[in-house]
Amino acid sequence: MNTTDAPSSPPVIALTPVRAADQLLRITALVDRTGLRIEGELDRVTLPALTLALASTAGSGSFCVDLSGLVFIDVGGLRALVNAAARLQGGHVLTLRSASPQVRRLLELTGWHEAPGLRLEARQSAIPQKLKPAVASDRRSQPAMRLTGIGPFREPADHVD
Repeated sequence: MNTTDAPSSPPVIALTPVRAADQLLRITALVDRTGLRIEGELDRVTLPALTLALASTAGSGSFCVDLSGLVFIDVGGLRALVNAAARLQGGHVLTLRSASPQVRRLLELTGWHEAPGLRLEARQSAIPQKLKPAVASDRRSQPAMRLTGIGPFREPADHVD
């Protein structure tokens, strides 16, 4: 009997792309880690395909669901993700990657952002730091800039003739 703890590789999930409801939803396995990528629309019509894919992935422990290709999700689809996370045991988590601001807002409004087993991956900005617009606190320290005489928007004259 071998008692040496060999590093284990993540389980391989044989998941062929799933297309549902006349190709409104496409679910594929992630390449970089255990999980799923969801593309398209997730609603009551396409929900059974997601439920099946989540069930087949959940047996592998912690996994990720990439939502970057998601165009629409209703509350039923969001509930399916939260329920899949809640069913994970042994400290495993379901990580939602690339959740849109709308999905994040809905999770907060419902209180599901704190659901057991669910983790929202921090959003990474695609805008380089130097190109980001100034926030309100940054503007206070900068002198006000006045643009006059540009296009049809002209400031009124300081004096009346």
